[in-house]
Amino acid sequence: MSFYANKIFPWVLEVTEPKEMAEQRRLLLREVRGEILEIGIGTGINIPYYPDNIKALVTVEPSDAMRHRAELRANAWERSIEWHQGRGEQLPFKEGRFDTVVIVDVLCTVDNVDAVLRDAYRVLKPGGRLHFLEHGIAQDEKIRKWQIRLNGLSKTIACGCDLTRDIEQHLRCSSFVIVEMVNVTPFSGMNVIYTHIRGIAKKPA
Repeated sequence: MSFYANKIFPWVLEVTEPKEMAEQRRLLLREVRGEILEIGIGTGINIPYYPDNIKALVTVEPSDAMRHRAELRANAWERSIEWHQGRGEQLPFKEGRFDTVVIVDVLCTVDNVDAVLRDAYRVLKPGGRLHFLEHGIAQDEKIRKWQIRLNGLSKTIACGCDLTRDIEQHLRCSSFVIVEMVNVTPFSGMNVIYTHIRGIAKKPA
């Protein structure tokens, strides 16, 4: 990975975090339970929002550059993380291990959205749940036009972040059963281009 991706981008991720994301993370994670896999933990910014009673937190993260920040945050919140370096398309776990899978702003950068969702489904127990908070192509035409205009720049400065993926469609076409799907109110300022959906999808029992 480049110097920018290793040393600068982890810092950029944190300082450019939209202020509205804190509440969305809280809403997403308030009811997670059991053994949890977070795909793409990044700098660990979700860690403070996990309930105190979770059994275990496991992560798969492709960027080893993120690990130091994530571990510092985990230590500050007295959390234990089982860390695996790898990609969401090929999770190194047996079928049906986890009660919960969490993905937050991950599907914008993966090579294959459908493959990540298939493997997340595979590693969940029957009845297990996928908690997702992801951004993608906007329903609002004005926002959508800006997403298309700025997509090339976004991919360059945000290490491959694609603003135009239809994440909702990928989720609805997966094997998951959608339990909850919320269109998050657009964020303020330039962050309006990151239109999010938040929800829960279930692997049938």
